[in-house]
Amino acid sequence: SATTSARNSATTSNINSATTSALNSASTSALNSATTSARNSATTSAMNSASTSARNSATTSNLHAATTSAIDAATTSALNSATTSSYIATSTSAINSVTTTNLNSATTSALDSATTTALNS
Repeated sequence: SATTSARNSATTSNINSATTSALNSASTSALNSATTSARNSATTSAMNSASTSARNSATTSNLHAATTSAIDAATTSALNSATTSSYIATSTSAINSVTTTNLNSATTSALDSATTTALNS
């Protein structure tokens, strides 16, 4: 009876030890797996957020540059067109003025000459 009792006690102790060890191992494994999964998820989320933010910033910068370039080009074109138009108008006016003056002078000279010739005759 004492031997049986001792044997039973040792067996129970061994079973308890093995059970505790198995439970501890399973708990540790589950915790490690959950921790790794949570860490990976958080890391992925942070990386995705940072990538999206960087991409959005770059896109905004590129849009601003393109818009500024387009505005500059349109402004330059409009200024060049207006300047050319103004220059042509000024040049035409000056040419017309000089031509009119020359014609008036030539006409007056011819009339004077003809009148003088007629009077002398």
